[in-house]
Amino acid sequence: MTKLSVLSVALLASAALVACDGSSSTCGDAGCPDAGKSDAAASDGPKLFGLSAGDNCYKVTAVSDIQDGCTLGLSATMDVGTIIKMNYAPATAIVTLGTDGSLGGGVISANMGTLIKDVTATDAMEAACMFNDKVTTLMTLTADNKFTISVTEGYSMFTAAPACSMIPTGGMCTSTWKWTMEKAAAGTTCGI
Repeated sequence: MTKLSVLSVALLASAALVACDGSSSTCGDAGCPDAGKSDAAASDGPKLFGLSAGDNCYKVTAVSDIQDGCTLGLSATMDVGTIIKMNYAPATAIVTLGTDGSLGGGVISANMGTLIKDVTATDAMEAACMFNDKVTTLMTLTADNKFTISVTEGYSMFTAAPACSMIPTGGMCTSTWKWTMEKAAAGTTCGI
């Protein structure tokens, strides 16, 4: 084979790789399940799963690993069936989970992402009681419109008593849990 033939074969192989790398997709890293294709459909790499664009409702199908140090009321039986709003913006690959990002927001890439919420909150029972509410949610897509989330929520930096009467021992608390979720049926009303 001549040097020119070898070069031609190498250029054709390079062009084929570029055409199949998924970069031409308009769906972002999480794909387009509603369009019937995922970003990795033609690649040799790991399969990238998709999320439906815009606002959608997702339901909790399984719960595990609950440690409720902040007494959020987490329950392995009661949380199953919970419906949560999620927004996915394909142009930026940003997921916002929960109403107003109550379980965080962040970029999803290669089926994974870390969603963060870090705000100053006010106690619903004591209007003068303020504290830091930080949520870190590790999200892993397991199929199109299906994923697991491992959540850590912590409260700290409470306003001193008497503004806050229920400050946790040590001035902080942490709750952790894992939810398995999937897209809810069309017409479902989103909850939290």
